[in-house]
Amino acid sequence: MILMIVVMFIVAITATWRVASQQNERADLRSGQLLKTALDNRTATLRDHLADYADWGEAYLNLHQRMNIQWAWDGQNLGDSLYKLFQYEGVFVISPTGQTTYSVLNGQRQLEPFETWLGAQVLKRLQNELALSKGAPLTRIMMANGEPVIIGAAWIKTGSDASVRQTADNSTVMIFVDKLTPQKLVQMGHKYAIEQVSFKPSNPLAQAADYRVGMVNIPTDEGDMTLGWRSDDPGGALLKWQFPLLLGMGIITLLFIAAVLRSVLAKARSNDRNVWLLKQSQRALAASERRFRDVAEATTDWIWEMDEHLQLAWISDRFPAITGYPTRQWLGRSVTAFVPQSATAIKEWFTDPAADTVFTRKNCAYLSPEGQGRYCNIVIKRVDVSGGATTFRGTATDVTAELEAQERVKFLSFHDELTGLPNRISLKDFLESKLREHPYSGNQIAVITLDLDKFKPVNDLFGHATGDKLLKQVAHRLAGCISKNDQVSRHGGDEFVIILPDIQHRAEVDAVCKNITAALSAPFELVDNNDIFIGVSMGIALYPNDTQTPWDLMRFSDIALYEAKKDEHTRWIYFNQNMIEQIIQRREMENDLRCAISENQFLLYYQPRYDFRQSRIHAVEALVRWEHPTLGLLMPDQFIPLAESSGLIMGLSRWVLLNACKDINESLPAMTLSVNISAVEFLNPGLVERVKEALEVSGLPAAQLELEVTENVTLSQPERVLHIMHELKTLGVRFLIDDFGTGYSSLNYLRTFPFDGIKLDKSFIFAMESSDNARDVIENMINLGKSYSLNVTAEGVETSGQLSMLEKFKCDEAQGYYIGRPVPLEKIPQNKMM
Repeated sequence: MILMIVVMFIVAITATWRVASQQNERADLRSGQLLKTALDNRTATLRDHLADYADWGEAYLNLHQRMNIQWAWDGQNLGDSLYKLFQYEGVFVISPTGQTTYSVLNGQRQLEPFETWLGAQVLKRLQNELALSKGAPLTRIMMANGEPVIIGAAWIKTGSDASVRQTADNSTVMIFVDKLTPQKLVQMGHKYAIEQVSFKPSNPLAQAADYRVGMVNIPTDEGDMTLGWRSDDPGGALLKWQFPLLLGMGIITLLFIAAVLRSVLAKARSNDRNVWLLKQSQRALAASERRFRDVAEATTDWIWEMDEHLQLAWISDRFPAITGYPTRQWLGRSVTAFVPQSATAIKEWFTDPAADTVFTRKNCAYLSPEGQGRYCNIVIKRVDVSGGATTFRGTATDVTAELEAQERVKFLSFHDELTGLPNRISLKDFLESKLREHPYSGNQIAVITLDLDKFKPVNDLFGHATGDKLLKQVAHRLAGCISKNDQVSRHGGDEFVIILPDIQHRAEVDAVCKNITAALSAPFELVDNNDIFIGVSMGIALYPNDTQTPWDLMRFSDIALYEAKKDEHTRWIYFNQNMIEQIIQRREMENDLRCAISENQFLLYYQPRYDFRQSRIHAVEALVRWEHPTLGLLMPDQFIPLAESSGLIMGLSRWVLLNACKDINESLPAMTLSVNISAVEFLNPGLVERVKEALEVSGLPAAQLELEVTENVTLSQPERVLHIMHELKTLGVRFLIDDFGTGYSSLNYLRTFPFDGIKLDKSFIFAMESSDNARDVIENMINLGKSYSLNVTAEGVETSGQLSMLEKFKCDEAQGYYIGRPVPLEKIPQNKMM
């Protein structure tokens, strides 16, 4: 009762308060809308004035094309009238470069930068917005030096004056600034019968206690600006009389009702205590039941109860979700029928009076509704209930996924995940077991190590997903080339190993290798409308002829594979002891090369390049030679591949870059220098730093340095290569494609990568004089380079006839023995004319 009376009075007071608040809100909303309208009108007026002055042919002539102070100020075309008539404190003319060329401040001609006078950095933003609006007048309200201002800006244009021609250069900006001073705000409010309008509610006007302040937020570029005014406060008068009357009536009513209810509450208190105790006990019971139900439903186990006949009397709700069976299908049936393979053990425990009260059994097999085998762990407990009866309750945990995961881990421990073939561990066990059996068989064991040829381009061109599909098909084809007693395994990447444990003659190994070569040479259909072709190289080691230890067999077959990959025409090679000597020699040569880099055992030769347009030698290509202490002068093809494979190419490249740049800058400063860069260098860090170092140390201008790379450099990690080339291009270095036409890259790379020129491979030049087809190919390749705006150089020019044809085809440059052989720097002809 008291609560109802209190609520009624609260509702009455709240309603009165709400009515008063709504009256004030409507009054403030109306005043706020009027202020916004006044501000919008003032902004529109400034924009109209700005349009009149900026879109004017004479202004375009006297303020944009030149600054005519006499026209602007003395002629009062842009003078103090804007301040006297419209109170515009700032009038500015901003040049296309952002300089203030004319300004009128507070009615006085005074040149001061716009942003300095305004106290805010807004010019760049205004210029950007004018660019978007194509110079149309725009206005913005913003804060400057703690007070609101209206800023208008527009491009100065010719307007409708047809006699003035607008130029295509950048535009001059005219800016009007109207500061909303306290006086202006008060005057603006008076026009709409709004008193004491001011900026910011925190000023003394907003803090005065003798009247109510209305506020409205005006959006600006820096956030909302708040204007305040003296509110009419119609709701205050209403509350002044009605609120005390309602409050007094409420207090008197509450005191009367409190006295009546006091005695009633005392009697009810004892009854409530008894009811509370009853409810507490009921809630505790319900909570216990709810906990059991939640656990039964949330657990991964399913729970059941069975009678003395082993028949299921109750099954939890998790049973269908875990097993797939509906509950009703198994109610009343024996639990031994569900796990038939464990039925004997369950019955023995059930009938043994001396058995433990809890029965546990793991990995009990059962069938899903689809007939698939599944497994569970079961626990059964004997429970005595009231009345002397006995029941059995149990849980079952499905462990199918766990057992399958264990089997999967076991499989992956001995097999390759991608192809399903045995892995290194399985191969080791198989090979060792066959070696242990060998004394009883008397036959040879062959270990064949295979490596796929042209597999890397498949990954680079079609992606790793296609590469994985290819490896799966290769595994399938290899399995079809061997017998059931043999084993094929994958070692990783594109390397496979085959064990032939029962070989009587070497011809049997050759037959298997021939079958493998034929199987893998057939096309693979992996990509739509694209047949993929690969090859295979194989190295073979025999037990017991080559060695009697398993790992030496593997090592020797790998050495033989290395030799097979050297010769692209040889598919398989048998190991022999000379191969070990070759490896030792290669290691010695690698050590010698490492010493040569540290001891400067290299020489630089330079081959000239002829420019058809200038009819003279204008560039040289740096070619490195190695003065080996015992082997004499070695050519690049005798040690560059070794440097690339051993990682020494970076140190060698640094030496060549530094010394070649120094030579040219000191002896041939007018010549262009080209240096060959290995594709390996793009896949390792430091290339950009080495080029920077060479240019800085030598002083050679970057524009005189050309880096020659083969087109195959774009195949591996093209994104990384493109990034490095752009970094070098920013230095001013140029790029040439060496041996153009002999690699795998597509013409798309000519457009994607920042090449400056191409060098046609000499194999195309040799047949020019004797073959029309060769001449057509050369002419088309030159035209191709021209169409991509590339400089075209022909390599391998050895006769005057070849040079004449190239000049006829409008080739840019030529290089070859006819122009000049590689020679030391001092023998380069500096002004040779052809």
